[in-house]
Amino acid sequence: MKITVIVPTYNRPRELRLNLLSLAQQSLLPHEVLIADDGSGPDTKLMIEVMQEALHSVFPIRHIWQEDIGFRKPRILNETVRQASGDYLIFIDGDCMAHRHFVRSHAEYSSHDAVLSGKRVDVGKELSARLLAEGRVLSSLTFELLWDSLRGRSRKVEEAIRIMDPRLRTMLHRDRITPDGLWGCNFSIPRDLFFAINGCDEEFQDGSIEDNDIGIRVQNLGKKIRTVRALAVIFHLWHPSTWSFQNPKYQHNLAILKQRIERHEGVCKNGIRKLS
Repeated sequence: MKITVIVPTYNRPRELRLNLLSLAQQSLLPHEVLIADDGSGPDTKLMIEVMQEALHSVFPIRHIWQEDIGFRKPRILNETVRQASGDYLIFIDGDCMAHRHFVRSHAEYSSHDAVLSGKRVDVGKELSARLLAEGRVLSSLTFELLWDSLRGRSRKVEEAIRIMDPRLRTMLHRDRITPDGLWGCNFSIPRDLFFAINGCDEEFQDGSIEDNDIGIRVQNLGKKIRTVRALAVIFHLWHPSTWSFQNPKYQHNLAILKQRIERHEGVCKNGIRKLS
């Protein structure tokens, strides 16, 4: 199986650098890493060029960029998938660092008829700043992270504990996922299945719940959504959040999801292909 890792990003070059370093430390290396860039400035371009040179012997890195005219993440993801050579796609946000078995976990649990989704550890503001300042990758549960959690800063640290035993996973409810439970920062899907649902819906207007739509459409096609929670672990670096339930764009996105569920739609019209 040829694996492409896709990394969406927008104007966070220091975070993206740590992301790429964490991918270079994987126990199972991907065949390629594609950066889906929704219009970042020259600082990101320069950093990617440096990392392409530094990691050229580990895996090829390709930078797919589009002009910044507002949120168009679904569009750049679709374009990046068009250019991917892998038959299995793993997605991780550019402000996240991957556990060293992240790629291996997605690959080992992959299936031709399922999308896999994990969750994330939220690294606290102070620890995130320290990691970025030092250029240091967090790729496993450490005492530093645990202490930061005990101080009420980092959150969801329990997600960093990898649980392999199926019985223990069931006992701790790590084998369950809700129908809309796909996390866009941590999921994987066969390339053929991504095309079958027509990719990402470009009608979504901001970065809220557009990722849930992929899982819903996969299931509407009669396929499965499975969890790799506590297996494929990622660490999300802190940044200010602008997400709001009252945002009109969120309400627009929510209306799309409701229609998807009510009409049992497995394919979007404005996706990787434009359907009439």
